[in-house]
Amino acid sequence: MLKLYGYDTINTLKILMLLFETGSDFEFIPINIRTGEQHSPDFRAVNPAGKVPVIWDDGRHQTESNAILLSLAKKASWGLVADPSLQADITTWLFYQASAQGPYFGQIEYWARLAKTPNPAASAHYGAIASRSVEYLNDQLNTKKYLCGDVYTIADIALFPWLRIHKHLGLSLENAENLSRWHEAILARPATEEALTFFDGISS
Repeated sequence: MLKLYGYDTINTLKILMLLFETGSDFEFIPINIRTGEQHSPDFRAVNPAGKVPVIWDDGRHQTESNAILLSLAKKASWGLVADPSLQADITTWLFYQASAQGPYFGQIEYWARLAKTPNPAASAHYGAIASRSVEYLNDQLNTKKYLCGDVYTIADIALFPWLRIHKHLGLSLENAENLSRWHEAILARPATEEALTFFDGISS
C-alpha cells in the first residue's frame, strides 16, 4: 500500500487532495515538523532533505510535492489532458507554483507568523508580489473553468492550498472574480472536503 509521510501543511494537503480524488488507498505516517521530527535520523533515511510530504510507492520514495502529484496522476491516469500542449501547460503551472507562488506566499506566512522580529518592509514586498500573482491567476482564468481548460487537473490542486488561506495572508479575492469562482468550485469538491478535514481526527 502507498505510504504518505506528512503533516498538516500546504504541501501535504496537495497530495491528500489528489489521493481522495483518485480514491486511492494509503497509509498516513505523521511527521511532526513542529517538534523537528523531520530532522530525525529515521526520517532523514526516508528523505535526506528533511521535508514532507514523501510517498513510498512501487518500491521507492518520491519527494517534492509537485513531482509526487505528477507521478500519482500518471499512475492513476487522472486529470491528464490528451492534448500535448495542455500537458505542457500542466507542467508549466507546476513549475510556476514551485518557483513563484509557493516561495512568495510562504514568505508572507513567515513574516506574519514565524519570524521572531517583524519586518514590515519584507511583509509589504512579498504581499505586493503575491497580490500580482492573484491578478495574474485571475486573468488566466478569464475564459477557462480551470487553469488548463475545462478539466480539473493537478495544476489546480497544486495552486489551491495557498489560495485557500488568502485571507490569513492578508490577500483579497474581492476584485478577482474568476479566481474566486475557481476557488469556490474547488472548495465544493467532495475530495477537497475530505482532504481539509483529514487532520481533524489526528493529534499533532
